[in-house]
Amino acid sequence: MSFIYNLIVFLLLISSIYEFSTNSKPNKTWFKTIVVIMIFTAGLAYALSPDWFPYWRAFEDVALTPFADLKELSDYWDMEYGYILLNKLVSSVGLGYATFTLLIAVIALYLKTQTIYRYGGYVFLAMLMYTVPTYFFEEHVHVRQGLANAIMFFSIRFIIERKFWKFLLCFIIAFYFHKAVVAFFFAYWIVKIPFNNFMIISAVVASILSYILGLSQAIDGLFRILPFGVGETYSDYANEFTEKSLLGDIVKVLTIIAILLFNKRVVAKDNLFAYFRNIYIFGVVIYFFFGEGIFAARLPVFFTGYIVFVVPRMVMALRDTPTYKNLVYSMFLIYTIMLYVHFYNVWGDKSGFGRYTTVFSTENYGFFQSN
Repeated sequence: MSFIYNLIVFLLLISSIYEFSTNSKPNKTWFKTIVVIMIFTAGLAYALSPDWFPYWRAFEDVALTPFADLKELSDYWDMEYGYILLNKLVSSVGLGYATFTLLIAVIALYLKTQTIYRYGGYVFLAMLMYTVPTYFFEEHVHVRQGLANAIMFFSIRFIIERKFWKFLLCFIIAFYFHKAVVAFFFAYWIVKIPFNNFMIISAVVASILSYILGLSQAIDGLFRILPFGVGETYSDYANEFTEKSLLGDIVKVLTIIAILLFNKRVVAKDNLFAYFRNIYIFGVVIYFFFGEGIFAARLPVFFTGYIVFVVPRMVMALRDTPTYKNLVYSMFLIYTIMLYVHFYNVWGDKSGFGRYTTVFSTENYGFFQSN
C-alpha cells in the first residue's frame, strides 16, 4: 500500500487507542484534519482501478450530450441517471473530471464522517473500521455505491427521529445513484423490531439454511422482474461472481456472538444501540442468504456497513465493565488490523492502492474542461 494510505490508517489507529485508553471526547479539529486528508487522497487519486476508465469516459460523453439525451446515455453506460446528471452539472459549468472526482469525495466523506462523529460512540474506532475497507472501495472504486451509501448513512438521523418523508427523500436520491440501495428502504421499520437473542439466532440460522437448501435460487426469478430498473440491474449482476473473504465471514460471526453476549447489557445503557444492531443483523441475514455472487456483496453492504456504529457503541456501553470493554475493543481492533494487512497483500499490487498517483501526474484530464 502506498504511504498515504498507511499514514491514514496509522493516524486513525493511534487516535483510536488514545481515545479508548483515556475515555476522552474526540478532538473535533483533529477529526476534521484526518477527514480532509482522506477527502483529498480519494478525490485526487488517478487510475486506481479498472472502474476508473469507464467512469472517466462516461464523464467525457456526458459533457458532449444535451440534458434531454441524458437518460439514453445513462442506459448506454449502465449508470444511474442521478450519477449521470451530476456529471452533467459539473461539466456544464466548464469543470473537468478531476473536479468531479474531488466533488464526489467531498460529498460522500462529509455525509459519512458527520454521521460517524454524531453516532459513532468511540469515534476514531468507528472511523478506522469504516476506512478498512469501505473507504478504499466506496470512495475510490465503487463511487456510485459510495455516494448512495453516504446518503443513506446521513438518513439514519431521520430513521431515529421517525421523520419518514425526509428519510424517503434521502432514499429516492440515493436510489438515483445506485439501485442496489433499494433494500435499505425497509430499514425504517427494521430498526423497530424488538430483537432478542432467540430471534437473532433464528434469523441468522434460517438465512444460512435457506442458502443451503437453494431457496435463494428459487426466488431468483422474482428479483429479475422487480420494477424501476432494479430487475435489470439484478440480471446484470446476477451472473457475476465476487470472491468472499474468510475474514468477512469471521467478523460477521464474531459480531453476532458479541451482540448475543452483551445485547441486554448494552441496550439497557444505550437506547440507540438497537437501531444500529437491527440494521446490521438484517445485512448479515442477506449476506448469508445469498451466499455468494455479486448480490452477496452489493446488497448487504448498505446494512453491514453499520458495524462501524455497532461495535464502538457496544464498547462504550461496556465502560463500566473493563474486562468486557477491553475484550471487545481488542478483538475488533486486531481484526481491523488483520483486514488491512489482508487488503495490503491482495490489493496493493493488483490496483493503484500500491502505487498511488494523483491527477497532477497526468494530462488526460484536469480540473477544467479542455478546449
